[in-house]
Amino acid sequence: MLKNKICVVTGASSNIGRGVAIELSKTAQHIYIIGRNVNALEETSDLISINSCEATIVPLDLTKFDLIDELGHSIYKKHQRIDVFVSCAGMIRHLSPVTSIKPKEFEEIINLNLIANYRLLRSFHPLFLASSKSRALIISKNINHTASQYWGAYNTTMSALNNLIRTYANENKQTNLKINLFEPPLLESNFLNITSPGENKKNLVELNKVVTRIISCLGENIIETGKMFSFS
Repeated sequence: MLKNKICVVTGASSNIGRGVAIELSKTAQHIYIIGRNVNALEETSDLISINSCEATIVPLDLTKFDLIDELGHSIYKKHQRIDVFVSCAGMIRHLSPVTSIKPKEFEEIINLNLIANYRLLRSFHPLFLASSKSRALIISKNINHTASQYWGAYNTTMSALNNLIRTYANENKQTNLKINLFEPPLLESNFLNITSPGENKKNLVELNKVVTRIISCLGENIIETGKMFSFS
């Protein structure tokens, strides 16, 4: 399904991002793995190499926006296209009342969860269009209701991100690009430790099952665009 694809995965140093990158490597030609932790990215790269797939380690702080443009240019020079893009990088600090959110933390959350994804789409757009069937998936949260207490920072960015992706999808309906959103279920993660530290472990979903579902949302047979996929 993904044979000979050029892939890009953000947040590839751990958890969902690492799992997706490794699964993609079973059939992909080359994967750009992006994250802040070089040692963790090297571990991901070693696991990718087992599947005879090439990997480029990109130790990048996605809030350094000009570096995103440089990455896009670098990918163009080497591969001229992006066939699969999965955005797994995200941030949540803690849950708190709006007036208790520190301005610097609020800015950091907006920059990584929202603006970084905008900059990635902006830089990668020509590379998506150069692919015969490009597929992109953005990890997000389905905001069914607004104004949940103490979720002011995170839910605000997720709501804006969902709108951004759906708008971009509508603008590219006539192209070969299908871009969608994915809301993960509860699984062992830093996100869970912050938001639901007392969650019963029996309610958690295994990472490999989540990764399998994500891969299914990236197939060339996917005709939906601008949709919020879920695990179930």
